[in-house]
Order: sequence, then structure tokens, then C-alpha cells
Amino acid sequence: MDLARQLRRRRRRATFLGLRRLLRVIGFRHARTLGSWLGDLQFWLGWRRRRRLQREIAQVLGRQADDPSVRTLLLQAYRVNNGAVMEIMAMFDERQDESTLAARCELGGLEHLRAAMSQGRGAIVLANHMGNASLAMVRLAQSGLPVSLLYRKARMMSDGFFQSGLEQYGIQAILANSGIRAYGQMLAALKQGRVLFLMMDQGLQKADDGVMQRFLGKDVPMPAGPAQLARVSRSPVLPMAAVAASPVWRFEIQPQLTLGQGTLEADVDFLTRLTEAQVLQHPELWSWHHRRWSKLPMPSAPPPAGEGMPHA
Repeated sequence: MDLARQLRRRRRRATFLGLRRLLRVIGFRHARTLGSWLGDLQFWLGWRRRRRLQREIAQVLGRQADDPSVRTLLLQAYRVNNGAVMEIMAMFDERQDESTLAARCELGGLEHLRAAMSQGRGAIVLANHMGNASLAMVRLAQSGLPVSLLYRKARMMSDGFFQSGLEQYGIQAILANSGIRAYGQMLAALKQGRVLFLMMDQGLQKADDGVMQRFLGKDVPMPAGPAQLARVSRSPVLPMAAVAASPVWRFEIQPQLTLGQGTLEADVDFLTRLTEAQVLQHPELWSWHHRRWSKLPMPSAPPPAGEGMPHA
């Protein structure tokens, strides 16, 4: 490992430990406010990245590059999602009581999930990086539903941070980095009648690990796992969309999808288009500055026929 990489890892580690210590002082109730302030700071200090993202978002939304609404939208996205990250850190570092969490999150569409669960094959809930979706997941677990989550190890956080944090709420933590073992754990969870949370909008690091899709204007290797898992398990798939961040987080579980009528690639494309539509409906809630999308180049060529984006 070269010196520059070592220094980056040490800096990320120090940042995590510092924020963790600060969150333990201010508590969960003020974590989102801290994250919003950090979002402002990241927005203003990272001016080169901000300007590039503004141009790219304007292109995705079909607006002029200097449209002031795009700048406002991006600033809100920084605030919303940095606030969500701080809440997640505080929530998983120290267990919060049910009433505190319930007061911060409204979850609609539970009737769709209950209907899907009655089929006896568990259920796959597709969430996005839009606000504190982890809070909605914890609320489901606290209501008595058996919940599992596929997660990726964050480079800046301590080993076992997410696993121990999830387990204190009774949630099964499945580490995506474990490869085929994770796939087996997900299949077993569904056979046991559990609710399995997956993220569809987090592009993969390696193109060979996913199916290349035009997602929000960029060529992104999208995960085939959710579609493949649904085809093998025959478990129902339900999208969960973020619809509001204020005054509390608001999420909606939508009706069950119909998959498996064509090829796996067709199912991945269908889920990609659905995820894209959710983001475009509330673009101020999505984490545009997430590295898996923001670091990719905006291609000059239009998307292939049949892969166009819905317009906002």
C-alpha cells in the first residue's frame, strides 16, 4: 500500500472516531443538525466538485447549467444525506429507545408489505440512498418483523460497527463483501420468511460485477443481485421510496413488482428505470455526491434505444 493511500485511510479513520466522540456528546436528537451543518461545509469547501455536480444534475434534469434551482437542490441533498449519515452513526453506535426513533420517521404502505409477507416467501424491500432509510428498517424490526440487511463495509468506520449496531435492534446483518456466502445468507433469510433490505442505487466498483446501465445520465454497473435473488427465491419485491425529509423522514413502501417475465438483464433494466424515476421525483433527497455515481464521467453519447431516462 502506498503512502498516500495509508494517509487517506488514517484521515478517514480519525474523522470517524472524532465524529463518533462528538455524537456521543450531543446525542441522537442533534445528530441530524450536525450532519446538515457538515453538509453545508462540504458543499462550500468542495467548490470544484460542486460545480461539476451542478452541471451534471442540470443535464440529467434537462435544465440550464446555470439554473439556480439546481444549486439549491444540490445543497439540500448535501444537508439531507449528511444529516442521515450522522443519524445512522448515532443510532448504531448507541441503541435508541423506540419512542425516540418513532418520532423521527413515518412509514406508509405497510399494507403492501403485509400482503406480500402472507405469501410465505419473505419479501425483498428495495431502498435507496435517500435520507435515513435505515431508520425505516429499524422501525420495521421494532414492530416485530424479522428483518435482514445486506450492507457494505464502510472504509472509514470501525470493523464490526454496522454489524453490532444492527444486531442491537434485532436485525440480521449480512456483509456483502463476503461474496457467495452473503448470497446464501440472503436466500436463507427469505426462506425463513424475513424482510430483506437491499440497495439498488449503489453502483458497483467493478464493471464485471454488475450489468452496465445508463443510470441518471451515466454508465453505471448496476447490481444484478436483487433481480437474481427474486428470480431464484420467487420472493416478492417491493420498492421503498423516500418522499419527504422534513419535518420528519417519510417513506412509502410501494406495491409488489412483477419480475421474472423475461431475461435477467431485462429485470435489472426494469429495476434501474424504477430507481431512476424515484430519484427524479424527489431529486433533492438523493445523495448525488455519493462516490459511486459522482466519480463517474458523464458520457457524451446518448443512451441506447430503449434505455432513455424519464424526465423530471
